[in-house]
Amino acid sequence: MSEVQLAKISQEIVERSIDAIVVLDSHNKISLVNPALEELSGYKSDELREKSFEFLFPYEKNPGENIPLNIESYVGKEDSLYISGHLKEIELNTKPGGSIPVEMHAFEISPSENGTKLYATIIRDIRERKRLEDQKTLLINSLKRLAYMDELTLLPNRRSFFDTLQKSIATVKRRSREYTLAVMDIDFFKSINDTYGHDIGDMVLKNISNIFTDCLREEDTIGRIGGEEFGCILPDTSTEGAEKVLERIRESVKAHRFFIFDNFYLNVTVSIGYTKVHPMQKAEEVIKFADIALYQAKNSGRDQIQVYPI
Repeated sequence: MSEVQLAKISQEIVERSIDAIVVLDSHNKISLVNPALEELSGYKSDELREKSFEFLFPYEKNPGENIPLNIESYVGKEDSLYISGHLKEIELNTKPGGSIPVEMHAFEISPSENGTKLYATIIRDIRERKRLEDQKTLLINSLKRLAYMDELTLLPNRRSFFDTLQKSIATVKRRSREYTLAVMDIDFFKSINDTYGHDIGDMVLKNISNIFTDCLREEDTIGRIGGEEFGCILPDTSTEGAEKVLERIRESVKAHRFFIFDNFYLNVTVSIGYTKVHPMQKAEEVIKFADIALYQAKNSGRDQIQVYPI
């Protein structure tokens, strides 16, 4: 095969390539672009010829220096910030404005007829890949949230709440701080579900979650740990201080009107049990003691608050 034939084949490959191709000289000037680059950037070949490397790509500088990087700098460096011998993600400026994320590979090619060094860059549009990566990240984050969040109330779920409780116990042990744990249960919730349906029950759960959140500080933790059962961790709070907070919650729930229809609403109450968090206890033990106090509150007529030890 003659050199002329090889040249024609090479030219056809460049013209038909789905990847954009740019050829530059050692002075950082664009010598040639293929149709794929024209389509990707919006610039015609005549508009790009003799333009500098920075015309297409964002202006970058050597760290601590005021010297713009040229194509030789990219090819000559072995650092991972550069693209010699491997791919680099970079932004391609476009004629309509803005930029496109691309993957670029640069290398030195045979010199021109006058002996000037030439460099080629192969550029691939990675917008779709970036979109899929963003979707994947969003999905992973959503799954993580679902793993630790109650879907109905948007509060931490039982797993997340227990993790926070274990960290709280460690803090109590390490820093000798006072924490209080409370368990709150909606009174006669089964009757609400059986009488008015699960949609109304869900409405009560969501509204009551908002009441809990409004009554607590930002540093407090409220989570849904069962069907109608909620857990509350109060950092830097003695049992005496906790009683005031929990009384405010109890009164706020009791005063709230849970509207079913325009002028028809439910009155709902909660029973609450709480206990001091001890440094030598396990999370299950702390919950157990708060539950004992909760059962006592229910046995005392509901809409009550009890502390353990009783």
